[in-house]
Amino acid sequence: MVVAKLLSTIKYWIGLVGCAAAYPWLDSASGNPDPVIPQVFVVTLLSLSSIELITQVFTRYFRRAIPAFVVTISFLLGYLATDDSYIVIGTLFAIGVCFLSVFSLILDRVRRGGPFLVFLFFLMPMIVGTVVLTFPRCQQGDVALSGTDAAFTAISAVTVTGLTVIDVGTRLSTEGQWILLGLIQLGGLGTVSLFAFFALVLGHGLGIRQGRALRDSLDGLGSSQLRDLLGTICISTIFLEILGAAFLALTGELHGTIRENLFHSVSAFCNAGFTLSADSLAGWNHYQRSVMAILILLGGVGFPVIHEFKLKIFHRRYQRITVQTRLILTASVYLLIGGTILLLFSGAGSDSWFWSITCRTAGFSTSSPAALPLSATLIMMVLMAIGASPGSTGGGLKTTTVGVLFLATKAEMRASQKVVAWKRTINDAVIRTAAVLTVLASMLWLVLVTLLLSTESAMLQEGNVSFIDLGFEVTSALGTVGLSRDVTAGLTEKGRWVIEIAMILGRLGPLALVIAMASLSPHVPRGVRPHGKVMLG
Repeated sequence: MVVAKLLSTIKYWIGLVGCAAAYPWLDSASGNPDPVIPQVFVVTLLSLSSIELITQVFTRYFRRAIPAFVVTISFLLGYLATDDSYIVIGTLFAIGVCFLSVFSLILDRVRRGGPFLVFLFFLMPMIVGTVVLTFPRCQQGDVALSGTDAAFTAISAVTVTGLTVIDVGTRLSTEGQWILLGLIQLGGLGTVSLFAFFALVLGHGLGIRQGRALRDSLDGLGSSQLRDLLGTICISTIFLEILGAAFLALTGELHGTIRENLFHSVSAFCNAGFTLSADSLAGWNHYQRSVMAILILLGGVGFPVIHEFKLKIFHRRYQRITVQTRLILTASVYLLIGGTILLLFSGAGSDSWFWSITCRTAGFSTSSPAALPLSATLIMMVLMAIGASPGSTGGGLKTTTVGVLFLATKAEMRASQKVVAWKRTINDAVIRTAAVLTVLASMLWLVLVTLLLSTESAMLQEGNVSFIDLGFEVTSALGTVGLSRDVTAGLTEKGRWVIEIAMILGRLGPLALVIAMASLSPHVPRGVRPHGKVMLG
């Protein structure tokens, strides 16, 4: 135990050295090599990897040292090839190790971290990303990136929303695009992996009631199952993103560079919506859009579903498919087909199938949403509000929430005493939670739209924007979608604050709400109360 703490402290200080060495490199212009900095990073990464190996050998968890060696080998290959892009990997790795060590030291002293540490862990990449993107190394062009633009971009990347006030392809350098890609990847891992990471790696930072609420919301997964799920998240993410980048390279007319294909593959799987072109996917061919659509669907279906199918295929576990997986797949198919048909009849054109997919938290576009009819805009807002599935890279209200409410409504219309799906009864507590989440999401949407209408009152009076434009913007931010009716860049500073809050709250999602509510002191009822009669309808 003492040796592990000592090694963690050493990694913390080495990470600080790596961060300090990154400063002069980041402060220089893009494309300006510094022969001293790469050597410092080589020593830093080799030291971190060696300590990681010693730590895992001491604890007998050899597989946990694999990521450190993968990053080190990648960086050494880039260093030998004199490619400055790989220095970004070393920078992010050193910064990540430094912050993880800090959180480990904090959690060793604070046994009941509660939701505050979870939210802080989620917000920290936004702060670091904002600071790093303001350095000259991450920018290109004559106009410097302001702090507010960098903050909006970093928040949008970590929340995998895709709303942006800059052209990523022209305003960010190659190094800046790598850093943006790292922020997208970190945010795309989702709140499920975040909480699992807290529970398994950082040493039970949540309290007793928070941990119990988390296990209940994750369908009672134990520690070993959470560890397997976390492994599935990491492996499937890397595998599918590399595979997607390869298919994008094969289907593209110009084939693009490895960095460009990987950027768009990660952005699609994480449902981020960032592209390196100003017109999103407008100039892409049908095959590339199909690859992107498949990546969006795989990222939006949820890691628990991928984990369940992995167990069935590779581990020969042929037990009955869970109700949650059936509900997710059924709802996703209905939303895809139904959304395509409704958008087609509302005038969205031949790309209705892609709009139906990308509206559910992805945010890629084949044309400007402002050019679509208002009827199609309304349908898109409904799809954005529903969003992806729980435990996925996407946001929104989630398909299971809407599916449970639909099943409850169907049962009530049939005068059924219980809500039954696939020969299984849905617990009343699940139905009540789904109703509460829907009401809270609706109230939050109303509050944010009201605030945005207030901050953009001048633009409304001048006729530059309309109510539907601002309502669409808030819906897109809360659902972490990223589609916009061309108003994001023109928002006032206070209006951007509203959208940034919406993106953060939308990404934290229901699981964070569950953890926060579990932190409140429960109200103990005094005795048995008589039933009250309330007239409905």
